[in-house]
Amino acid sequence: MIYGYARVSTNKQELDVQIHTLKESGATKIYKEKISGLKENKKELTNLLKEIKAGDTLLVTKADRIARSLSQLEKIVTDLTNRGVSVNILNMGLFTVETMANPMTKLLFNVLGAFAEFERDMILERTQEGIKQAKEKGVKFGRKSKTHNIEGALLDAIKKVEAGKLSQQEGANYAKCSVATFKRRLKEYRGQQGAE
Repeated sequence: MIYGYARVSTNKQELDVQIHTLKESGATKIYKEKISGLKENKKELTNLLKEIKAGDTLLVTKADRIARSLSQLEKIVTDLTNRGVSVNILNMGLFTVETMANPMTKLLFNVLGAFAEFERDMILERTQEGIKQAKEKGVKFGRKSKTHNIEGALLDAIKKVEAGKLSQQEGANYAKCSVATFKRRLKEYRGQQGAE
């Protein structure tokens, strides 16, 4: 059986291109996941490595889909080929226990694997530089904070707390919310008053 493995690093990325390529290359069962290559526990890859057996083939589009470093790639490919599994990395070639025993193939594997690791490191470096430049230009990252309408019983409770008529705990009870939520809304209220 030919197993495919497709991975992207974030939920915003799509697997469609990899899945299409794997199917065109003969994969009959495809494991896929959206998880960073830096994460150790890749559930779908782990499940695939447990299921695959001698005589099967693992098919991936690029080396960095299954490994984040040359040493990790070599470990996975060696473990699989020693179990009788062929590993076909579409941008590197087909590796079997026989080809991995050949010194020229082993050298080629290591050179191509080193280039894949280098490429990944360069992408990471460029990404970090881009983030740094964006921050220097004032771009803010992360979720935008929500602004809440402070009204009704909540507004009344906040005004009483500000006037010293209620404690924050009593204000939360009065507004029928948790103390933590009340404190957040109180902080927002104070921020709004200070901005006016």
